[in-house]
Parts: sequence; structure tokens; C-alpha cells
Amino acid sequence: MSTPHRAAAFAATLFLAVCGTPLAAADEIVDDPPVLVPAAVLDGKPVDGIPAGPMVSGGYHVHSHLTLYIDGMEQWVPAGVGVLRPVVLDPTESDPNITAARGFYWLHTHDESGVIHEEAPKPHDFDLGEFFDLWGQPLDRHEVGPAQGDVTVWVDGKRYDGDPRKVALKDHTMVQLNVGRDVPFVPYEFPAKFG
Repeated sequence: MSTPHRAAAFAATLFLAVCGTPLAAADEIVDDPPVLVPAAVLDGKPVDGIPAGPMVSGGYHVHSHLTLYIDGMEQWVPAGVGVLRPVVLDPTESDPNITAARGFYWLHTHDESGVIHEEAPKPHDFDLGEFFDLWGQPLDRHEVGPAQGDVTVWVDGKRYDGDPRKVALKDHTMVQLNVGRDVPFVPYEFPAKFG
């Protein structure tokens, strides 16, 4: 059994032992309606030089957050960006929450909360453009995924006038992209588990 498969099997076994609820592998993630567009199904080849493999334990592990508004209506970031199928979903949660998978890119999402996990063997600089490339969606000053219009970018509560693809994703960076109507910045409160 390869290392990624061992890691997924171990995670599933551990979850079952702790929760007593069986897990089921899924090739498809069913997103709730406000998800802007589902995650791309990736083949495990590097994207923008970012590799995929087993979940990185130890090393560099930080989180940033992405909020999306299209013409004033909030849209969600999908579960499974940067995650190789099949995945194991937490059966105790109504929304998709990935607990294990065939592999993870160093930049990925587990759920629809907008939290972006940045996990690498050592500190690594990531940017929003790389995340959108893993998502399989375009990003520029006039396009966020399938949504088109003028894009306003907020980073940590301040308007950002540069290229949205170049926004650095650091620990607890909060990014808000507004397409069309501008929406005042809405801060995100990171759960305690994200330190």
C-alpha cells in the first residue's frame, strides 16, 4: 500500500475508532447552493510548482481565509480545492468536510468555510493566484471564477489595489473579493483550532 493510501486508511480507521461512525469514500463532493463553483478534479501533477501527496505532518501549517461577494451576495469557496479524489467525508456534518483523501496539495480546503490550509514541509510563500489555479478558476481585476465585473479586493480590512493573484497568503490573512457591487470588509474570526 502506498504512503498516501496508508495515510487515508489510517485517518479513516482513527475516525471510526473515535466516533464509531463508518466513513464512506466519495468521488464527488456535493456543495451547497451558495458555492461559487465546485473544485476542479486534479490529477496529482504539480500546479504552479505546488506538489500533491500525503497530508504534511509537522512543518509549516498556517491558515488564511477567503470571502467572496458577487453583486452583494455572499458565495462560498468549495470543499476540496487542492484535494485528490476519492475523499472521505465526515458523516456527522451536514456540509462537506473532508477528513481524508488520496492526497492533498500544500494549498487546499477541507470544507466550505473559506479557510485555506497552507501546509508544507517548511515555510513557503503562497499567493491567491496559486489557490485559484488549484481551484481551476480564473482570477483578475474583472473576473473571479465565472463571475465577471469590476473586482474590489480587501486584505485584512484594507483595500488592495494590486493584482489580486499576487495577494500573499500568510497566517490569518483575510481576503475578500467583491465582484460588481462593493461590500464593506467583513472580518473572519478564526476558530481556536487554527491558532
